[in-house]
Amino acid sequence: MFELLRGAECFCPKPLGRQDVLIADDTIVRIAPNIEPDRGILPDLRVHDLRGRLLVPGFIDMHVHIAGGGGEGGFQHRTPPIDPKALGPHGTTGVVGLLGTDGVTRSVADLLAEARRLTALGLTAHILTGAYQLPTRTLTGSVRSDILFLPEVLGAGEIAVADDRGSHPSGQDLVSIGAEVRVGALLAGKKGILHIHVGDGERRLEAVRDALRRTALPEDLFSATHLNRNPDLFAEAADLTRMGAYADVTAGIFPAPGDRRPVDPGEALAELLHRGHPERVTMSSDGQGSSPVFDQEGKLVGLGIGQASRLHWALRRAVLKYGAPFELALSTITSHAAAALGLPRRGGIESGWQADLVALDDDLQVREVFARGRLCARDGHWLLPDPFQTPDSAKGLRRLAKTKSRSPEGAYGS
Repeated sequence: MFELLRGAECFCPKPLGRQDVLIADDTIVRIAPNIEPDRGILPDLRVHDLRGRLLVPGFIDMHVHIAGGGGEGGFQHRTPPIDPKALGPHGTTGVVGLLGTDGVTRSVADLLAEARRLTALGLTAHILTGAYQLPTRTLTGSVRSDILFLPEVLGAGEIAVADDRGSHPSGQDLVSIGAEVRVGALLAGKKGILHIHVGDGERRLEAVRDALRRTALPEDLFSATHLNRNPDLFAEAADLTRMGAYADVTAGIFPAPGDRRPVDPGEALAELLHRGHPERVTMSSDGQGSSPVFDQEGKLVGLGIGQASRLHWALRRAVLKYGAPFELALSTITSHAAAALGLPRRGGIESGWQADLVALDDDLQVREVFARGRLCARDGHWLLPDPFQTPDSAKGLRRLAKTKSRSPEGAYGS
């Protein structure tokens, strides 16, 4: 399968100028100002005219509850697994799934199954092992062996600090689990990442800073997220990047009626790129997780579902409203995210790299999305086959229902 993307302004995420991009199967094989392939050699070549578009790497969302999240407030508040239609049409071609508060009724096995489902449907999905609590949840019995034996597992997370739903880990606790991640990653030939959820507690980043000061582990093993959840926490975010760790802005956390404390993610991204070390800044959505709102006494008063589409929304907001340089803001969800996760041949537009590409218009709206070389979405519509909603299967199910409804045994027999 060959695809030729013609005439777009390419960003790698650094600007490359106007280029043609040739894709073979799932790989970029050539980038040049004017590619004229031999139709005799490539008779099935499909050409996409992208003149007037900005062509950028596919977005990598490193924090999504792909198997669902939540549960605070009872079983009725469990959020469902994510649909690829909530990702691809908004430019997200790569996703990292994780568990959160609920590591009891949800498991790493569920997470792994959902990652493989999303990959089978056309995207690229990985996971982190663990959940909020320590000792944390695993599939094989340890964080180290999960990373070693499961190709999709990139590290551990989200481990909770400064949050009463976690286990209140110390800096030494984070060092201990970080060592498990490090050794598992070394044995598996991966980078490794320890992704840390930071809550509203007054200790904020204290445990993370303590871990960074007391350990010989690589600083870029550590990533802290939700740093724009309140102004006091956000004020510490730039220092984290100077210590060498990744600071992750959550696109799904933003000021809303009844909760004005969060820092707007677009503003947070623009400011953090300016004040911190920009190569250590990432952004993720917290998509499909629950968004619980508690009163001052800790009582649940409201709940929402995080939208993965907020990743693209916050990117546009950072650039168009808060003046963040486009290629730098873009890098937080492409090349920086790939570096934080240790994903080779991802997060850029280069020959030999995976063909995950997004075409934007001048207003930075998503128009066309290519995942692993296939056109998976256009103008907000998911184009790849859905095993449960194809026209043929729908017709077949209707015929089966009519046949069974005439059966004396009932709809499904007895």
